[in-house]
Amino acid sequence: MTLEHTIIRLSVNPEGFTDNVDDLTADMFESALPVQHSHDYFADDDLGLYIGVWDTTDMVETAALYGMDEFMVLIEGAAVIKNNNTNTSETILAGESFIIPKGYDCQWLQTGYLRKFYVIAEKACTKKVSLAPSKDGIVRFAATTALGNSIYYKSADQHFISGAFKGNIVDSPIASSVQRRFIYLKAGFVTLIDSNLTEYNFKAGDAFLLTGTQKFWRASEEITHHYVELS
Repeated sequence: MTLEHTIIRLSVNPEGFTDNVDDLTADMFESALPVQHSHDYFADDDLGLYIGVWDTTDMVETAALYGMDEFMVLIEGAAVIKNNNTNTSETILAGESFIIPKGYDCQWLQTGYLRKFYVIAEKACTKKVSLAPSKDGIVRFAATTALGNSIYYKSADQHFISGAFKGNIVDSPIASSVQRRFIYLKAGFVTLIDSNLTEYNFKAGDAFLLTGTQKFWRASEEITHHYVELS
């Protein structure tokens, strides 16, 4: 996929989002088929990378090993993920960020409507590197972000790295040189200029994707964000 800009803003409600319903099959669910929509802001089939917005109605997915590394921010609704080995469940609420690691034996149990931002890496290594506060299951981001850069998860090949940052924009990992970086801004504001000299303003609750060289113009004295590096 060729991108014309190096900064892509993600909307919680992309234009035409509900016009096309996802193609689903009965083997994917232990319930009746839900209604789901997906909008990719970035998609590369060769790399197995997908970044965008997704929604669903009530559903029970077929229990299975999770086939990808996926970072998610819940925009609306709540998700329940069951650990098939322990038969225990965790509930994630709107506004929270979490990761389901590739290979995790789980089942998604959805009651009520849900919408999320997603960052998917389908071809990352199945072996995961455990870093605090990771555990054998989903990786939940803390409600309160510690000062500095906290890495929550890395794929074994280091191509999928996710964490949280709180501090001065100069010290933020946003400023590092990586091929692609997804940002969900939790607090503060940032103004960026892309390679075409287009200015972008982001506030708390905004999500965006950096795909190349960009220049910081200004920011609040302190920012907090959740991120995924895709090198």
